[in-house]
Amino acid sequence: MTVSFSWLQFLWIVFIFVGVPSAFCALLLWRNSSKSEEGTGTGPLGLWTTGFLAFVLGFASCVGWLSWSAEQRGEFRGPGLPAPNQFPTWQVVACGATVVLLCFLAAHLSRWAKTGGYVAALGTTAGFSTAFCIEASTDVTGQSGVGVLLCVIGWGFSLSALMLVRSMASNYGWKWLTGKP
Repeated sequence: MTVSFSWLQFLWIVFIFVGVPSAFCALLLWRNSSKSEEGTGTGPLGLWTTGFLAFVLGFASCVGWLSWSAEQRGEFRGPGLPAPNQFPTWQVVACGATVVLLCFLAAHLSRWAKTGGYVAALGTTAGFSTAFCIEASTDVTGQSGVGVLLCVIGWGFSLSALMLVRSMASNYGWKWLTGKP
């Protein structure tokens, strides 16, 4: 049961489910980060640019992989609204791998080693979730809104955990993983 796309509903869903949590996390990052104590990263991008790049890459990942479907029966369904809701396993795995790799790319391009990774995770999560909101704005049942919330929570924690591992690996090498000095 879907209705036509509504910009007003889309913007409201993005504000509530993506904007507010992202702003809260950005404030936490800003409050807890200290650029003077942080080593420089490998890339030329500042934090704002890193976040914007990650947002665009997260948005593109969702649209690129989840706006079409090869479906289980081998039938192809092209991009359009409403978006497909059945995907073969390989397509979902490829989407997830793309999101993770592009988040690592954005983090690698950041000038700030530790905070840049977390900003990349936040931007990627916000971008992917914003693209997910396009479909949620056509749903009258409200179930897609719950999906957006789960998307924000799932990608947010997962990508942040991966950035924590990245940060630990860059600070301590891989010695922390083996437990050897």
